[in-house]
Amino acid sequence: MIDIHCHILHGIDDGPQDIKESVEMAQIAYNDGIRHIIATPHFSANHYSHRGLVRDKVNELQNQLHIHNIGITIHTGNEVRLESPAFIEEHSRDENFFYLGAASQFILLEQVWEGYCEETPKIVKSFMKRGITPIIPHPERHFFFRDNPQLLIDLINQGCLTQVTVDSLLGKNSEETMTFSHWLIEQNYVHVIATDAHNVRRKPNLSEGFRIVTEIAGNQRTDDIHRRLEQIIGFN
Repeated sequence: MIDIHCHILHGIDDGPQDIKESVEMAQIAYNDGIRHIIATPHFSANHYSHRGLVRDKVNELQNQLHIHNIGITIHTGNEVRLESPAFIEEHSRDENFFYLGAASQFILLEQVWEGYCEETPKIVKSFMKRGITPIIPHPERHFFFRDNPQLLIDLINQGCLTQVTVDSLLGKNSEETMTFSHWLIEQNYVHVIATDAHNVRRKPNLSEGFRIVTEIAGNQRTDDIHRRLEQIIGFN
């Protein structure tokens, strides 16, 4: 399996505090059946995880996984917060963050928690013109998408993909996020799922998510998500 959203790098954002916990997370992920992880530390006003630091942390963790004989490949990425249009424009222009996938054709573009950025459609259009597809992480956790799903639907119609978090499907975040995430699957508004794991407590648990997707929408939908994850990481 492929996890495209995981805060597995230590000492870089609100993920694991040390390399030991990163390795423990990787072991949990491996036992769950995950073989590829895109490390996506926050890139935001509060967590400025520039490319050089991310690359160094990925190489350090990959070396540790080799030492511990954990057969997972770690890929570079970022979860980029839409602080403002100017923030995105500046850091995109200066190539300060990582896109997702071998061909850098996707961006994990997170909304701020305080409210929906009205400039999002304009920013999405700009990325799409450059051949980059925005992936909206954990929309089920944002109150403005729950209160007004049409905001999310409009972004999907623009070409965005959505990524629901496994813990939301399991009801670990809240009842309302579980209800909304299940509804999104029922309506075929979920394109991929991911763990958004941060530590050994908020752990990688992708197989549980696929089990729920299958229960709600059937094997074909699960297969579609697997294929899309392969497309994002660059396997097809």
